Amino acid sequence: MNIISGLKKVISQGFNTLLGKASRIRQDRRSPLSPLADRMLSDALRLAEIPSPTRREEPRAAFILERLHVLGLASHVDEQGNILSRLRSPDAGDGPPLLLFTNLGSSRWHSLESISDVDADFAAGAGLADVLGAVALLSLAEGIVSGRLAAGRDILLLFLARSLDDPGGDVFGTIAGDPAYRPCAALGLRGFTLGRLADSLQGAYRIRVHIEQGSEEAGWDAPDQVVDTVIGIAKNLSGITWDSERTTHCHIRRVETGDGFGSFPSEGIIELELESSDATFLEMAMKTATATANSAQVQGVKVTVEIVSFVPVGNSEADSVLSKLALNHMRDQHIKISQYLGSDPSAYLSVQGIPALSIGLAQGRTGLRRDRVEIASIEKGRLLLEALVMSLSSESFGVSGEGGAA
Repeated sequence: MNIISGLKKVISQGFNTLLGKASRIRQDRRSPLSPLADRMLSDALRLAEIPSPTRREEPRAAFILERLHVLGLASHVDEQGNILSRLRSPDAGDGPPLLLFTNLGSSRWHSLESISDVDADFAAGAGLADVLGAVALLSLAEGIVSGRLAAGRDILLLFLARSLDDPGGDVFGTIAGDPAYRPCAALGLRGFTLGRLADSLQGAYRIRVHIEQGSEEAGWDAPDQVVDTVIGIAKNLSGITWDSERTTHCHIRRVETGDGFGSFPSEGIIELELESSDATFLEMAMKTATATANSAQVQGVKVTVEIVSFVPVGNSEADSVLSKLALNHMRDQHIKISQYLGSDPSAYLSVQGIPALSIGLAQGRTGLRRDRVEIASIEKGRLLLEALVMSLSSESFGVSGEGGAA
């Protein structure tokens, strides 16, 4: 009996030792999450569950305003629902502030899929990446108010209720045109693509084409009319040479029609993206694409063209000092860097002479139903943001309110 008990004890000890080693190996393979990054993740999970989009993002705005109030920060909400708050620095003097901005809403919220799942390495939920910028700004504000971070100039926090590239919004123009708010530089925050920077800014139009059958009866007489129209528009757009230098491109991002088996397609959608590094060519391409889509309208089919978003061609020269600073801090944080030719909503500011760029805060993947966020990368994004803000808010950083390097 004693022998059996002894064997049980040895086996139990050996099993526990193996479990302990496996646990330590698992912990060694991922970076520990700091309490600050853990707080960011917790806030992101809560914010992602709040319904969006709404007309002025009131439910999510209430969350942000409550947190800012707890920190003792006054906030202004404009008629579009954008939230602006100013962190005042005792060392600011008469110098211009630094602007930090991010989206507040999400187009991918879902009543069930936005309730996130979390394990040791990943968090997954619909629209989870969309809220990382907002919670990062709250974390930064808390760090400055508590005295953990010391900013050398005032910092403006802007939470946008409308998408950054929404053609109907003009909050950047308002800020840039007000001497009290015109920033020395601006930093936009997005959820994913940590380490990815635009090295040359293009402008972009995003256009949605909606094709609809005139009546149900007409659909039975010509069951493929909507499909044929969608295919025809896509072929015509993809076959256009936009300019001789090939600086302008058209990318068809989405083609969808019909409800599935057993029913004729009564509606269809095409979403396309036009990109160019030449503002004149970009404008011409937008007009050509719109005319091409409208010309496909035939009897019994209604075609509606909508410009969903617009980003101007940015001023890469104005952003060069800021880009170099971001690259240096990324290298210091051992973040893998990739640069690309593309559009960035921060161009709204750079075309007005204000150095501006956008950075990602985490690594992960945007899926059809849910985002998958790598939890350990949130800490890298948090540290990168704080390092950039401390450099940009220091008196020694050579950017002027007119957008030139000192």
